[in-house]
Amino acid sequence: MAEKKLTYGDVWETLSKVDVSKHTEEKMKLTYLSWSRMWMLLCENYPQAQYEFVDFDGVPYKTLPDGTAEVVTRIMIDDLVREMRLPVMDYKNNPVVNPHARQVSDNAMRCLVKCVAMFGLGISVFTGMADETLPDEAKDEQPKEKKAPPKKAEPVEAEPVKEEVVEEDGMGSKGWADAFVHGFVETLALHTTREQVVDAYKSNSEAVGTLKDKFPKHKEALDVAIKEFITNLPKEVKDD
Repeated sequence: MAEKKLTYGDVWETLSKVDVSKHTEEKMKLTYLSWSRMWMLLCENYPQAQYEFVDFDGVPYKTLPDGTAEVVTRIMIDDLVREMRLPVMDYKNNPVVNPHARQVSDNAMRCLVKCVAMFGLGISVFTGMADETLPDEAKDEQPKEKKAPPKKAEPVEAEPVKEEVVEEDGMGSKGWADAFVHGFVETLALHTTREQVVDAYKSNSEAVGTLKDKFPKHKEALDVAIKEFITNLPKEVKDD
């Protein structure tokens, strides 16, 4: 008797039931599943799974007409294929023109996690979260759409809406601080030496300084996460 062919429904039924809460991490009230743990959980259920970073004429990203770029990943489980694309963004989630290798690598791994979530694994982590791939203009408009338009007799109600939108995105706002700490911590797993971590920290000195001045608790949480990561590096790696 021929073996039953695996279906998308079969994979979803299995992976959507995996309890990823044991493997997620909480940083500044944000929950995320690292790419390494995601791949571990996927292979525990489907060890035959494969991934692919799509190349475009030998380049690991696609350049768009405005000069920005996007990465594309694929996950294959037997004959089943899911594809996901993600803009190449900086730590503020702004699209990058002519991205460097680190930006491409970081966003490719984020894209990979989202691609696996399309099969059901860790989908709960993204449920209810703001879509970080939305353009800034769309993010700005979302709060306005959820709020009832101000009544003519009470025009003062429009003021808080404007303040919320301004606070949401700009560098120095709480939303920016949350996103920066979350993004930095999420990419720690890409580093293999203490020196790489220190270099990444120094390259974001302006942002770190802003955290120190305006959001000391965020800065403290970031430093704790970095120290913990370095402590857990293999001894021979830390000594390099």
